[in-house]
Amino acid sequence: MGFFEAIIRALIYLLLIALAFYLCIWVLGVIGLALPGKVVNILMAIFILVAILVLARLFWPLLQGTTWFPPRQ
Repeated sequence: MGFFEAIIRALIYLLLIALAFYLCIWVLGVIGLALPGKVVNILMAIFILVAILVLARLFWPLLQGTTWFPPRQ
């Protein structure tokens, strides 16, 4: 998988994760379960952590050969 393909796939994953979050909030509002703001923030934090894990798994093979810190001499 190339780098640009990984970027496009990551954007699609992020879009789907954001859509799932807002769909969950909307469905709960429609059925009459109004969530407090704190609960919505906690759910948003969970979805953000899931998005970070998805991106890390997606980009890990591309970043394995990268030298993050040069060796000391």
